[in-house]
Amino acid sequence: MLKSAISLLGLGVICLTTAQSATTQKIGWTGTLSSLDGGLGGVVTVTNNTTLTISQYTLADASAPALYWWGTNGALADGFRISNTHVTQAATSNTDVINLDAGKTTADFSTVGLWCEQLKANFGQATLTAAGAGAGTGSSSASAGSSTSPTGSAPTPTSSKTNSASVGVPNSALAVILAAVVFAMKMG
Repeated sequence: MLKSAISLLGLGVICLTTAQSATTQKIGWTGTLSSLDGGLGGVVTVTNNTTLTISQYTLADASAPALYWWGTNGALADGFRISNTHVTQAATSNTDVINLDAGKTTADFSTVGLWCEQLKANFGQATLTAAGAGAGTGSSSASAGSSTSPTGSAPTPTSSKTNSASVGVPNSALAVILAAVVFAMKMG
């Protein structure tokens, strides 16, 4: 009987670990790019902790001198480069893949955007939210000709509280752990 309780407890810990890992990596989170300049648009999806995929990708003008994908947890101007790939061409397909090769993972940011490092201009951004929480769109505004950084902050992602405890743990994992504890207590 004690083995059964330990097995149930182990199952609960596995569920908990899996749930926390998926939340940290943000796999499946999405956001719609705002179009502030250059005809940027699309839907950003977290593929894994080091890859973002943009579907419905549009970028009409990539002539700005230093366009890079940036990430942030606030205003894009206060963010950091997430990809070392210099964006130099307009979109040639409706899909683009951003490899996070600048030492950051998706756990490090909640908003992604295309930023001109030389002109300090935000071409557009997307706030990433969990599936079912609604896709966020960035709100900062600046044009390619602007010499000042955008001052607006990206909206805070909304959180979905359905089927999760207040600490971000799925109720199913908590139920398994609770059942194992109750079972162990009754069995002595």
